[in-house]
Amino acid sequence: MEVDISLDYSPGEVRNHHRFYVTTGGVVIEIEKALFKIHRHFLAQYSPTLEGLFQLPQEKESPRMGEQSISIKGDSYRGWEVLLGLFYRDNHLEPASTSWYDAMMLLPVAHKYCMEAIETSILEWINKASKSKAQIIELINVTKALNMYDSFEKAVKELADARWELTFEDAQEMGLFAFYMVTRIYSNCCLECRKPSRSVCFQCRKAMRSVARLRDNNSWRI
Repeated sequence: MEVDISLDYSPGEVRNHHRFYVTTGGVVIEIEKALFKIHRHFLAQYSPTLEGLFQLPQEKESPRMGEQSISIKGDSYRGWEVLLGLFYRDNHLEPASTSWYDAMMLLPVAHKYCMEAIETSILEWINKASKSKAQIIELINVTKALNMYDSFEKAVKELADARWELTFEDAQEMGLFAFYMVTRIYSNCCLECRKPSRSVCFQCRKAMRSVARLRDNNSWRI
């Protein structure tokens, strides 16, 4: 399906966002080629990082309306669209809904700007909604990129528990350490040792210490 170029804010000229350029907003943010004009209260309420950012002078002049804007590098405009959609909803009487893809786009934004309440909620939703092998591998890669070890380890364990056959392409995509954890540790771990009330046997304890050493020297991110 072709994407309407006017709604794709990665190429082209910097321009006002079609939905989240609110005339009564108090701050203008430039992300990729999108200009978002929004009310700072919504974001500052959930993010102390953005609250501090909004207090800085807006030195860059946006190409339209002669307004000053804050330019943010490295963020995806899609992630911000999902985030702002939580606050600027078409119908506030209906419960908020999102897709798995949108949730995965939102997670890096929530994590980067220390939005703990949103990050916790979105992670719970993602963990419940990630059902396919491809989705769990994508979750492994995203949590690895965000340096979220606990969430990374949880996703790896879920992949191992599913007992899917992993291909060479899967191994390439998830990385060496994650593949090692799935194939050599959790998949081969004693089923009895994996019960919460069961003490861990020597072989499983040895394997877990190996994982801990790799984790501590940041090898888990390869």
